[in-house]
Amino acid sequence: MTKSFFHEKIVLILSLLILNNYLLISLSLPQVLIKVNFLFFLTTIAIFYLINFSENLYFKIFFIVLVFITLGTPTVDWDPRSIWLFHAKMMFYENSVSYVADNYAAFSNNDYPKIAPAFASSLAVLIGHWNEVFPKLSFLLIFFPPVILMYSFFKSTQYIIFLSIVFFTISKYLFSGWADGIVAVYFGMSAFLMYLLIIEDNNYYKKHFVINLITICFFIILTLVKNEGTILLLILFLTTFIIKLFKKNTSKDIYRLLLLSISFLPIILWKYFCYIKGIGSAFINPDLISNLVLRLYEFENYKLISYFIFLNEKFLLCSIFFLLSFWIKKNVVVFSYISISTMIYIFILFLIYLSTPFDFYWQLDSSAARVVKSLSFLLAFFGLYNLKDYTMK
Repeated sequence: MTKSFFHEKIVLILSLLILNNYLLISLSLPQVLIKVNFLFFLTTIAIFYLINFSENLYFKIFFIVLVFITLGTPTVDWDPRSIWLFHAKMMFYENSVSYVADNYAAFSNNDYPKIAPAFASSLAVLIGHWNEVFPKLSFLLIFFPPVILMYSFFKSTQYIIFLSIVFFTISKYLFSGWADGIVAVYFGMSAFLMYLLIIEDNNYYKKHFVINLITICFFIILTLVKNEGTILLLILFLTTFIIKLFKKNTSKDIYRLLLLSISFLPIILWKYFCYIKGIGSAFINPDLISNLVLRLYEFENYKLISYFIFLNEKFLLCSIFFLLSFWIKKNVVVFSYISISTMIYIFILFLIYLSTPFDFYWQLDSSAARVVKSLSFLLAFFGLYNLKDYTMK
């Protein structure tokens, strides 16, 4: 941990401000409160930069470079332009997330969670007008808390490797306005915090209120970024339960696990709101089961899904790195935790793709490389963490 918990406190404040921004917009509160909240967020970042400027200098330089790249690149891809920033623009003009009640522009997946568009909208509110480029800078700002948190756990050289892993696995999704990179990083960090607080036997982190609160914040943010975030968090809870069951100590930390489960409440409320307003998802329709049955017995379908997932070059390299780290330092608990989580998610991906209402090949070609980023980052990150204390003999 860092001296006087400086980095952890910064992470907690930033995470709470991101969540508070979403709450303010959800309640349609005056824009002056949204501006103040965002100014507090930027002030916290300024404090992080100015206090002990030379500390964690690699991240500070890394982040500034990404800011210039973000502001210097247009928004051209479909999802950023027609989903995430489109919803941010709607929120900017409506000052609320309730605009989805009339299901206007259903093509933009109105049922998607709105924490990232809400943050982009608030940046536009602070500046005073809408623009098609600068609001996506807020997507980059959302990466700030989980990435900076890792400085508390890695040494200088290891942290540089961690930043390299982030850039390698997430790449353009750091600055292009896509939400998939945010899901990947928050999933990896949520998996890490779940491991520290529930699975690992060390009680050092379990006693720190700040770490517990950061965990809840990360869990909530993960579920409110994309629908996949809720599935990924459920996988972490399921995997944790399986491991605790295998170790025959399910009663240990059960109260902490129940406390962490309140993280699902905001997404449940959002989905309930969508349900009572009749806002459905394009991925949920009566043909799902029939699509699944029709494709279930076609071996070529499995080959095609496997091709898009397992032969993704980043997924392959990250998998190899993770397996090598386990071969070098045989941490069975880490290996079991990540392997079970990975296999469950892959199984769910197969089910989703086999039942998709859209063209089978198009769905894989347009989304597989994005959704597999969560697994790539997870494997690479835990491969590095597994080797954190490794020394050559």
